[in-house]
Amino acid sequence: MTRPTNQANDTLIDLKTVCNTLCRSRASIYRDIKRGDFPEPIKLGGSSRWRMSDLNKIVDPEAPMAA
Repeated sequence: MTRPTNQANDTLIDLKTVCNTLCRSRASIYRDIKRGDFPEPIKLGGSSRWRMSDLNKIVDPEAPMAA
């Protein structure tokens, strides 16, 4: 059975957008990935992408989850 997804929240975003949104450096993002404090990227070819829904959980952890 598949779950319906909110496509706006599952948009894949690049590292530059992640850094700008969180006001953090590229190095700090990858350091937190290594420590397990940040979600692993999805690899597409040679680039890394993150789900917008994962980023939203970091920005606003109190927000309700979509069904």
